[in-house]
Amino acid sequence: MRIVEAKAALDKVIDKARVHLYKPIQLAEILYRARVKEDINLSDLTTYRTISKKWRDIICLQFLGRTSTSSARYQDDLFNDNAVPPGLLVILGAENKIKNGIVEAYIYRKFAQRHAQMTVGLDYCLAHSCTGVSKSGLGC
Repeated sequence: MRIVEAKAALDKVIDKARVHLYKPIQLAEILYRARVKEDINLSDLTTYRTISKKWRDIICLQFLGRTSTSSARYQDDLFNDNAVPPGLLVILGAENKIKNGIVEAYIYRKFAQRHAQMTVGLDYCLAHSCTGVSKSGLGC
């Protein structure tokens, strides 16, 4: 039952995430670090709260060419009881480790899906826009 609760919390963060999915990416990088490097303790927020933003930013620069400009308070909301607190992160981390990165893969698959949807939408807009400029200067 606890894994179901943890996944539901993760899905809530993903569903509420802004377009760039900074918070879910941060979770994926925390889980990666716990699984591969084993240098953080998922039950101890102080071991990853601040440094995980740097891990996230490295990935975001590679994927998006940008990093989060949100306030530190907004970014830390990720670990509140109504998001993914350390207790739930421990559960996700155990599942992630047992299944060789499955939670990380899930998060990045959601990232890819979100950006694929945006690409389709952008392509539609570009295909259905006109190239002329009206008298107001705003286009057709």
